[in-house]
Amino acid sequence: MKGLYFINLLMPYFILIIMGVITPFITRKTIVFGVHVPKDFLKDKEIQRIKTVYIINFLTVSLIFLILVVIKMRNINFAVGGIFVEVIIMFAMYMKAHHEIAALKSKREWSKGKKEVAVVDIDFRKEKIVVSPLWFLLPAAIVILTLAVGIYMYPKIPQRIPVHFNFRGEADSFADKSILSVFSVCIVQTVMTALMFFSYKMIELAKQQIDPSDPEISKEKNLRFRRIWSGFVVFTSILINTMLMVTAFIMYGVGKSWQNIMAVSSLVLSLIILIIVIVLSIKTGQGGERIKIGKENDKLTSVDRDDDKYWKGGLIYYNPDDPALFVEKRFGVGWTFNFARPTAWLFILFVILIILVIALIK
Repeated sequence: MKGLYFINLLMPYFILIIMGVITPFITRKTIVFGVHVPKDFLKDKEIQRIKTVYIINFLTVSLIFLILVVIKMRNINFAVGGIFVEVIIMFAMYMKAHHEIAALKSKREWSKGKKEVAVVDIDFRKEKIVVSPLWFLLPAAIVILTLAVGIYMYPKIPQRIPVHFNFRGEADSFADKSILSVFSVCIVQTVMTALMFFSYKMIELAKQQIDPSDPEISKEKNLRFRRIWSGFVVFTSILINTMLMVTAFIMYGVGKSWQNIMAVSSLVLSLIILIIVIVLSIKTGQGGERIKIGKENDKLTSVDRDDDKYWKGGLIYYNPDDPALFVEKRFGVGWTFNFARPTAWLFILFVILIILVIALIK
């Protein structure tokens, strides 16, 4: 179990380091560290140099810090707090590369004289964009099963119940028996399912982004990309609800000797999710750009719209003139908000409120 403890603690570092290394290569080709670069300048030697330096610097600093974390591993606060330091390292390396690319673009005037085109397919919404929402009946059924077992076991549950388990799968926090404490896992399952369904709708409703030099192929890639990732959201929702159901059953006394199994299975399931995320990111790329579909048009007829001015630091989209609420991320794979829309801020406040409520329940 000691090995599992260390693996669970170090896993977030491995995830961040892997994502930090592969992210520059899975974003859209014309977006380099959050900066729009026309296709005919992508092979510029200076861009390749900046990418290489980013990888070397990021890996060097991250691995040195990881060694320090391993040495200090017995200090749980240091190990957990170090995750935030690793995030800061990743952000600092990104910003350095972002500013270098932006300065290079300004110096070389890559966008000067280029014909910019934005393509919109009015039939895009008529296509099958995501997998069927009926798949969410599966995670919902797991929530109902967890609730039903909790109601059945409630009279038999002792007055003190475990409500939290550490990295070793051992109960490290207890609460008095009450409706809130007994069914707290069901509440978390419900909130998680709702958030995953929101992510699913985000994928469906996000603004379409089509390459003007090859619109048909680009559209098909984007549709496949959304179907694949919406299916992954459903799959992840099922796995998370299953893990939480096992936790609830241990609390109810149904699986008294399941702690060890839970510790191993939670690690295995987390690894499965991580591996799938990495494989899908590499296979699809941002917007489905790495998906291979027939013969693609290599001729450059026009360049996509340069909207760098709406991306703060190449990460935060703020465009009051754009009615879209959801857009593709510029660095990485996935979607983000148009932070000029009040709904985006209301949603973030809502999520923070939900987290605080769950913490207070515990």
